Amino acid sequence: MSEKTDKPGFIYLLVHPSNQNLYKFGITTWKPEDRLAEHNNDCKRQAGKIVKETGQKWQLKEYHAVPDMGWAEEVFWASTAYLVTPYSKGVEVCEIKQEEVFSALDKAKKAGLRPPPGLKPEFDNIYAYTAEMKKRLQGRGISLEGYVTDRSGKSNFICSNGHKWKARSMAIAEGAGCPFCGIGAKDLEEIWKTAKLGYIYLLKNPDIPGFIKIELSYDMNVNFTWEDNWESYRYRYVIEPVLAETLLWEMLGKPLPHNREPIEMDLKLAENAFKNLIFKMQSVIAEAEKEKEKIQEEDVTKTSQ
Repeated sequence: MSEKTDKPGFIYLLVHPSNQNLYKFGITTWKPEDRLAEHNNDCKRQAGKIVKETGQKWQLKEYHAVPDMGWAEEVFWASTAYLVTPYSKGVEVCEIKQEEVFSALDKAKKAGLRPPPGLKPEFDNIYAYTAEMKKRLQGRGISLEGYVTDRSGKSNFICSNGHKWKARSMAIAEGAGCPFCGIGAKDLEEIWKTAKLGYIYLLKNPDIPGFIKIELSYDMNVNFTWEDNWESYRYRYVIEPVLAETLLWEMLGKPLPHNREPIEMDLKLAENAFKNLIFKMQSVIAEAEKEKEKIQEEDVTKTSQ
């Protein structure tokens, strides 16, 4: 079901008897009970496939009326280790620890309306979205006004010719220019290279069980054929690849291997670190952005005195 999300509706949480940590969080304008029935009977989607495989149906744990479904959804995922809304990558359900999911649910039901772009954000992911946008705007003659509160929503921009407009954030991030004069229009691949965006990969090798490799790539293409029978097991898009690699090895409690050589490690341990990596990255990026804002505010205060 497709529905406009920036309006009142319900947030809901489904649990599954087969796994106490398996949840589905969703938003709807329907009666939550009707959405539950749809999930249990739609065998083409992941939630329904789990019902078919286990013979057990999802159960409606909680639901709450909210004034802005889309914002509540963002707040929920921003309060977990996943951060990026799962359905955007084709994932409907996920395993989350009980205390984490209910803490996130509590924040989501209290989220209220989406804050305006100029208001200082409460959540780290908004600082990270904003930092990413600024990187993608480098050298394009376009500046962001305020914050990016929603990647798929709209933000405020101004070009070097003084034109102001509001546009979908990702459209500008991926190369659209000023609608009045065209300044800032740029090929996505060039934006990618200038901003030094990339991917971090967790690799496994069927010939070397018990070993993993971590690799970085600044290429937009994720369909790599790795050497020596190594294969991609997980990957994450990252706006700061070197930072991502540093944080990942810190989370694994290991130094960066020389020349990124294979290291003996349980694959599940590495996978869990990957799940938490974006959460950790956004926290670090947010702290850096807050510090920049603090310095800028101090400079403005000194200038006005």
